[in-house]
Amino acid sequence: MNIIETLDQFKNSYTSNERKLYHLISKNPDLVHTYTITQIASLAGVSTSAMLRFCKRLGFNGYKEFKFEMDAWLRSKDKNSVPDHPVSKIANAYSEAILSIPESCNDSLQELADEIRSSKKILALGRYRNKVVCDKFAMNLTNLGITCMTASDLLTYEHYVKITDKDTTVIVFSVLHDMRSYQTIIDDISQLTEKLWLITNNEKKTKALGFSHVISIPSTHSDILTLDQQAIMMVLVEMLTYILRHEE
Repeated sequence: MNIIETLDQFKNSYTSNERKLYHLISKNPDLVHTYTITQIASLAGVSTSAMLRFCKRLGFNGYKEFKFEMDAWLRSKDKNSVPDHPVSKIANAYSEAILSIPESCNDSLQELADEIRSSKKILALGRYRNKVVCDKFAMNLTNLGITCMTASDLLTYEHYVKITDKDTTVIVFSVLHDMRSYQTIIDDISQLTEKLWLITNNEKKTKALGFSHVISIPSTHSDILTLDQQAIMMVLVEMLTYILRHEE
């Protein structure tokens, strides 16, 4: 039995508040993917406690478990509805990842924007293909009147250690965060500033890397090829730029 069938199973015995939630969610299941428990409750005109009781009535321990099941159903529905065409599959894979960014990264993006605004120096580091994202980020900041220095090689990384202080924001763009060749440099920078950020598509094993902050971007998923994860980073850069532009 899928999540929608579970919702329907109890429709004749719901309380007044549960009926409000049932009608809202059954007609707009995508809301669960996008909004928090408090926001869903507000949209239905009930309390957060009522929403939590509703989840438990359906057999879930809480909203997080309910949301997980709804997200799985939505992915299954979307997968079945996408035409069996490579271009459509690629578009859907990118779209799914991009639409997940606000939910998973919104607070972190605002915090990063605040630190950029309050810092005397901004350093952006990105090697190999991550350099393209790094350069785009620096160009966007320049257009906003914010100076940003970039680097893509270890020699320049080492130089930047010498000019880093507590008022410096350092942002490392790295899809897979494979940093064995420059982990010592990251360790040195972490001793100089608490404004050290990693932006990555790989959320695994980030705690031991020495970063003060980590933004894990949703990855693209496709059964036909490995898609360019830097493209998702580009979208994140545009979102961050938008936040900075509207804080001027």
